[in-house]
Amino acid sequence: MFVHETKVRVRYAETDQMGIVHHGNYALYYEIARTECFEACSGITYESMESEGVMLPLLELQSKFLKPALYNQVLTVKSIVKELPTVRLNVEYEIYNEKEELINIGKTTLVFVDKNTRRPCHPPKKFMDGVKQYF
Repeated sequence: MFVHETKVRVRYAETDQMGIVHHGNYALYYEIARTECFEACSGITYESMESEGVMLPLLELQSKFLKPALYNQVLTVKSIVKELPTVRLNVEYEIYNEKEELINIGKTTLVFVDKNTRRPCHPPKKFMDGVKQYF
């Protein structure tokens, strides 16, 4: 299992008139955290993987809202990878506010895809070599 924490400050543009984060922005927070998690656990970037011909599009997104996130809060987004990726990569998320209260939980499923054929494929060897140490 691999767990990575990312800090995200809520920007004004992400909130409504009440200063509460709009629900659509949680997908962005997941993506920010997932990108940093990806690099931390594998040692490679999305950019380098894409240059090798492998893309990682989103297949599924789930999100449950427990408490609101507010303007200017610094949120902690935990990315949790519980199983070794295959053709799919499942990432769970926990978002905490500054009081360390759990405010959101989520999950994404991504699929490794060959850039040219647009068909599912196995993760790049470099990625798997970096990730295997955690499982």
